[in-house]
Amino acid sequence: MGFNGRGAQQAFANFLGVDRGRWNNVECGAPLSKEMALRIVRKFPGVTLDWLFLGRTEGLTAEMARALSEPSKGNDAGGDSPSSLASYR
Repeated sequence: MGFNGRGAQQAFANFLGVDRGRWNNVECGAPLSKEMALRIVRKFPGVTLDWLFLGRTEGLTAEMARALSEPSKGNDAGGDSPSSLASYR
């Protein structure tokens, strides 16, 4: 399931079960709330809270670490943000 392209933000927000505005705030630099982080971890097995909050890759599965190290196909150049997880599913 990919979310690249027009309407991606709304689609990803729907996927997480939040309003688009809440997800937009995260994409614009608002701190990631614990509640939002838990939604992401539940939707993407292999993603850890340590990675989301601290950038620690030690607890990631090998598959997830590999997917997150690949360049993103969306707006995010590094492939290391919560929104880049969309291309993993």
